[in-house]
Amino acid sequence: MRTLNDGRAGALPTPNGRAGALPTPNGRAGARPPPNGTAGACPPPAGRRRATASLATALLSVLLPAPGLAGGPSSRAAEWLGPPPPASPRRVVSLAPSLTDTVLALGEGARLVGVTRYDDAPEVRSLPRVGGFLDPSPEAVLGLRPDLVLWLTDGGAFPAVRRIAELGVPVRAIPVVTVADVFACARLTGEALGNPTAGERLARSLEEAVARAGRRAQGLPRVRVLLVIGREPLVVAGPGSYPDALLAIAGGVNVAEGGRPWPVYSLEKAAAANPDLVVDAAVLEPAEGLSRLSAIPAVRAGRVARLRNDDALRPGPRLASALDDLLRALHPEARGP
Repeated sequence: MRTLNDGRAGALPTPNGRAGALPTPNGRAGARPPPNGTAGACPPPAGRRRATASLATALLSVLLPAPGLAGGPSSRAAEWLGPPPPASPRRVVSLAPSLTDTVLALGEGARLVGVTRYDDAPEVRSLPRVGGFLDPSPEAVLGLRPDLVLWLTDGGAFPAVRRIAELGVPVRAIPVVTVADVFACARLTGEALGNPTAGERLARSLEEAVARAGRRAQGLPRVRVLLVIGREPLVVAGPGSYPDALLAIAGGVNVAEGGRPWPVYSLEKAAAANPDLVVDAAVLEPAEGLSRLSAIPAVRAGRVARLRNDDALRPGPRLASALDDLLRALHPEARGP
């Protein structure tokens, strides 16, 4: 098994109080349980099995966008809720980790006064938490006296967000489902912050990262990939999902089939798909749990690449590093820009 790691804190810090349902777009849930031990050890207690099973649910509910065509723009449009926004807001609350990433990538982190409990960027470690992606607290948000709230659109949080807007806080609602939406989000966020130049610069750098990854993958053999998001149950990136689009850019062919972007697979179905490579993106689950997937020939043969973090599941400025990781996983022989 290859582990893609640059030494960045193992991958994903453990946030507090994760929960969620499968599949829920773009909110976080779950917690990292202790490792279950080496092969041959006694099975973990039922409570620990339930905790491990919740990890796939967790990652889906935190990071993954709603179903859509992952290449082109989503059908929903960005909109403003609440009163007219200031031209240059000074106190910003972000209601999604990927939006926080975007503000930071724009060089505007000093404007942030609150984030979600799931935000893991070191730059916002000391900031107040205003709830989760699906359950932001209007009271906590209002207590920070923001003049702008950034919201990654999702119906589950809409009642709370509507309440925030009704109480007089401008809310920029931005859909981020596809790769194209990531570019648009950079521009929209820059405009909302009164810095469209930075937004355009970030969007163009992300567009170039996609083009650069495509050039690196050009002419290389297409690798048949099963991208695992959770192991208990076995959840994979299906057609139309954000990771599916990244795989295609990086020169992969997704072996997952069907009409659902986040299907739950049986081990038998995964084994029958017979991928050339299994990409393990279940970063909240201990690596030793991969032995559970030994029915898949690629796993038995050691053809597994474990991602170092959740970048490939987090539509935002981490797109560039996600593509670099996937290129190294699929094509370790590929080098250069």
